[in-house]
Amino acid sequence: MAGDDSYQKSIALMCRDFLMQVENIPELFQENDLLDRITSVIIEEGDEDLFHIRNLEAHLFKYTNKLLALYSRQPFNTRLDSLYRRAESLREMCHNLLS
Repeated sequence: MAGDDSYQKSIALMCRDFLMQVENIPELFQENDLLDRITSVIIEEGDEDLFHIRNLEAHLFKYTNKLLALYSRQPFNTRLDSLYRRAESLREMCHNLLS
């Protein structure tokens, strides 16, 4: 269990790092706020029953879809492509923890 707790916090910290990269994208303001709140709880309190990790995975799913929509409007924007791939990787990490 201690390993899972450490992995959960690692995911949350990586999401925090990701937030710093997307904070200046106005279309993602609401998504960023919720991502910040979910990761804060995981970092501060842990997530023994994986409730918050499930929420994080679901939110990252919506987040990646929003990034993909932004990228589809700007297909030559490599930054959006990179952010999409990173968000999807974070979502997969949550999924793997839940599996």
